[in-house]
Amino acid sequence: MKAEKAYVVSFGASDRYSVPFDGSLEDFERSDEFRHIKDAVYDYVKSKFPEADVKYVAAPQIEPLDDRDEVLPVLDRDHLDHLKHEVARQVEVKMGDTSLNSDAPYSDVG
Repeated sequence: MKAEKAYVVSFGASDRYSVPFDGSLEDFERSDEFRHIKDAVYDYVKSKFPEADVKYVAAPQIEPLDDRDEVLPVLDRDHLDHLKHEVARQVEVKMGDTSLNSDAPYSDVG
């Protein structure tokens, strides 16, 4: 019996998770399963930081899970919650950096 395919999903600098999916990469990118993952992450971050450009800070990366890859946790409900918090933290840090950088020319650096 052939093992089911899986894809590695991450957002920006987040942890990487495996998502079982028996289809092509293109099929996975267009699947309801991936759309649910992406929407859950983006909706959570937008609820915390409405002004953030989440797609810029934490674009999703998808790659086939190679048999030689390390063992990755399967993206279940608990891991999805962790992923949402991780991406929100990335956005928060990026927004802080942007704010600091935008104030730099006007700051009083003595």
